[in-house]
Amino acid sequence: MCLNKKGFTLVELLSVIVILSVIVLIATNAVVPMADSARKQVLAMEANTLVKAAQTLYVQNNSGNSACYSYDELINSGLIEKDDENYTGSISIEVGEDGNYTYKIWLSNGQYMINGVSPDVTSDDVEASADSASTTCSAN
Repeated sequence: MCLNKKGFTLVELLSVIVILSVIVLIATNAVVPMADSARKQVLAMEANTLVKAAQTLYVQNNSGNSACYSYDELINSGLIEKDDENYTGSISIEVGEDGNYTYKIWLSNGQYMINGVSPDVTSDDVEASADSASTTCSAN
């Protein structure tokens, strides 16, 4: 009687499962920090875009005085097309005695926050926080 042995043994199947588990574990540990870093970079880029919109709105209003714009005001101005309901924050523009402008931004997306940082925001300025950013500029 000739037995036709086709298929895999239990040991072979288990060894493949163990190898795949190790590969998934290594890949997960490599991908999660990169995704975290990418989220921080996105928030920093959004913040810099908001500063440019605030500068444009400030020039359009031609106020010459210090000003504060909330995230909602910048979105409603039409200068930015993106409206993310999770974002909160504001941008202050202060005019110094020497005529120089100082900008500060507060921005939160519910997971990360930029808290009173000057323009040219980088991912290093983004901190993990579930708090909402201040919607008024009085929180210096």
